[in-house]
Amino acid sequence: MSEERPDGSAPLPAIPDELRDQLAFRAKRELRKRLKAVRAALPASVVAERSAAIVERVLSLDAWKQAGTVALFSSMPEEVQCAALIAAARAQNKRVALPVVIDEAPGLAFRAPWDGGVERPLVTSMYGIDEPGEDAPEVAFEAIELVIVPALAFDDRGHRIGYGRGYYDRTLPRCVRAKTVGVAFDFQLVAEVPTRKDDVAVQTVVTDKRSFDAAR
Repeated sequence: MSEERPDGSAPLPAIPDELRDQLAFRAKRELRKRLKAVRAALPASVVAERSAAIVERVLSLDAWKQAGTVALFSSMPEEVQCAALIAAARAQNKRVALPVVIDEAPGLAFRAPWDGGVERPLVTSMYGIDEPGEDAPEVAFEAIELVIVPALAFDDRGHRIGYGRGYYDRTLPRCVRAKTVGVAFDFQLVAEVPTRKDDVAVQTVVTDKRSFDAAR
């Protein structure tokens, strides 16, 4: 199969999927390195201010208001800070699920550390991230109604550059009832994220300056 050229001239040969994936992997790796460096340079006060704007926008979404069970994440210092979202969800009597890295496919599970009003302590993972311990009840993927997704970059199609492990790409298809909302700082929006055939886009993107439904 060939790719038709805009000027109507002879079509170019289609790029094999394997080669396309290799090119996307390399491009993502370079973008990941650059964006990590830019994000790491932000002062903590700027991270806090921009995160607060993102939280406000997320709280105004219908997807948030309608969800009873929400999957959030514990933030690393340079990421969008989700502590206020977690607090808001608990105050609104939503069930809060946090991700846990596991050995079995798809690599992530969600657990609810505060189910039943019980305060179960979070533990620090091998990646330095706070996550629920084994005493927290597991939340079925199909029970989740909203997933807040972190990333290093998004484009207007909702495609993302994550941290290279593919956890969310493998997990989101299992959350069959969930709306998916990606959160990032506005400078993390890029013109186009290089994609591989197994990449999964989010439905909505929220930054400190805007929120939009992803183009399909």
